[in-house]
Amino acid sequence: MSQEANASTIFDKIKEGPPEKKDPVLEELECIINELQHNKDKKEENNKEEDKKEDKKIGIEFECGDCCKKVINGSKLFFIKHFAVLLPAHGDCLFLKIFSGGKLVDKQIMRAIIIPANRICAIEINPVQVDP
Repeated sequence: MSQEANASTIFDKIKEGPPEKKDPVLEELECIINELQHNKDKKEENNKEEDKKEDKKIGIEFECGDCCKKVINGSKLFFIKHFAVLLPAHGDCLFLKIFSGGKLVDKQIMRAIIIPANRICAIEINPVQVDP
């Protein structure tokens, strides 16, 4: 089974189940993050390529057991039920660092990540990757 098929299966499982009221806090957070990500100060709408270049990247820090994980280079963040979905720009990838005991223990590259919203410690705009 391909990675794309696996991702589709995961999205389908998240969407399945009894219909739930959307969490207004998560909806508001999604709106705020996506608005912060885009440069809204430019009044020139006709130069969309320039605006695209100025999109800010999104990073998320989250807990997973005894580890702290940080994923960066996101371009689009949205919430489905109680999960945050972070996607990179088209043709790009996300970078994940895993820390345990305060030390970097692993690095990964991925196309998308789905994080339980209750595990998120921080959502960052334009985080810079710095290797320790």
